[in-house]
Amino acid sequence: MAISSQILETDQKKGGKKPDLHVLSKSRPWIRNFLTGMVLLIVLGIFVRVGFSALVVTNQRNLDKTINMISDASDVNRSLRFNISELESAPRIYGIAFGSTEELLDKENGLYGLGMVEPSEVKYLTADPPVSPERWKDAAVSETNSSGNG
Repeated sequence: MAISSQILETDQKKGGKKPDLHVLSKSRPWIRNFLTGMVLLIVLGIFVRVGFSALVVTNQRNLDKTINMISDASDVNRSLRFNISELESAPRIYGIAFGSTEELLDKENGLYGLGMVEPSEVKYLTADPPVSPERWKDAAVSETNSSGNG
């Protein structure tokens, strides 16, 4: 702040002594600018950290949701595989194959027996003598008896 020359002159006329004036040193704006910059950088760092934490939390929630979906799908898959293994079991297949056509075997699906009958004798056919595949049409076939079902 500058002191006008009129004030100095009036003050000198009144008291006659010179006022105790001295030149003030200039303030150091670079220190203030440096401190302001540091405060801004710290505030910016805090905002970046909060934003990054929010992003991590959001992605973790999405990952947890996906893991839960996979776990649920795995449970469903396991139960379906168990059902398939029951449907493909040999006793069930034999029961359906040899069951009576009037007998209701599976009430849920309305499945009746097929009425198949076990053969009394099983014959296996072989080519006699060994013949190349091109001549199979004309080869003689011999019978081999076996006991039991195959």
